[in-house]
Amino acid sequence: MRTQQGTPANDALDAERFAHLFEHVQDAIIDFELVDDEPIVRAVNDAFVELFGYDPDDVRGESLNGLIVPSWLAGESNRFDRRTASGKQNHAVVDRRTNDGVKTVLYRGVPYDDGDRGFAIYTDLTDEIRQERQLAVLNRVLRHNLRNEVNVLTGHAETLLESAESPEQAAAAETIHDSALTLSRLGEEARDIERVLDADPELEPTDVASAVEDAREAVPLVDRADLAVDVVDAPSALTGGHLDRALASLLDNAVRHSDAATPRVTVSAAETDDGVAVTVADDGPGLPDHERRLLTGELDLTPLDHGNGLGLWLVRWIVTAYGGAVEYADRPNGGSAITIRLNAA
Repeated sequence: MRTQQGTPANDALDAERFAHLFEHVQDAIIDFELVDDEPIVRAVNDAFVELFGYDPDDVRGESLNGLIVPSWLAGESNRFDRRTASGKQNHAVVDRRTNDGVKTVLYRGVPYDDGDRGFAIYTDLTDEIRQERQLAVLNRVLRHNLRNEVNVLTGHAETLLESAESPEQAAAAETIHDSALTLSRLGEEARDIERVLDADPELEPTDVASAVEDAREAVPLVDRADLAVDVVDAPSALTGGHLDRALASLLDNAVRHSDAATPRVTVSAAETDDGVAVTVADDGPGLPDHERRLLTGELDLTPLDHGNGLGLWLVRWIVTAYGGAVEYADRPNGGSAITIRLNAA
């Protein structure tokens, strides 16, 4: 038998569907009523019992804040309640008290019935937050130790270069020195990638000439190259502040992988119809097809398709975060030209 929307049969079906969702969703849900500005529990689902450890009969009719909000966060929960009463939703990462101690959860508040009632939805983030903090500490420790070891390697390599008695010894010392610089770059790029991925950039005007100069200073290998820069007339680009890091990675790549005794690298920038283009060109062997596709976004980054380093990842992620694009082209006389296209400020 067909029923029309709004009929008792339809209402009963909707209520049945909602009850099924309420009971079987994996997030803890509390249906509460605001009584004298206090959220009073009217119903909870099984996931609430599992997360917070309270029996449904023991919490029904009790203050939700009194049950799960730590005393030092009373002001925070009161602000959420006022938003609910005014019909506004809530969304925040908060600490809440359970029978197993305080846990970090994602809280979402959904008001209904003109703000007199609402649903509080909690997702346990305790393990994820703990792991994230542990990884952050681990990353800092690894980078610190890596930087110290790199300093030791470069110092000894320079000493060997000064006292080398044969071309073979000098070449070996030069290789050690270059490998140490590669490790140093790797640590810096890992740090930069972490910052870029964690940031929600507020785009602002960035002077291209200043970004190029900062990039040049960040790459010691550039001292070996014949570097030409022509960016004076370029307009400011709209970026989130990491353009110099992307350019530094391109400069490092251009010099490091060149077979020439003195690599020739050119950095140019110009205004385009839809923004500004910054190009780093070199006379090296060019990028393998796999690396090109990673750089320009034709190939997704995966554990198996990741390229030979972090520099190209960094360039791609920085530029796309700013609404830009990366282009690659082979130069007619050999070498490559990588262009970063950004919106002009």
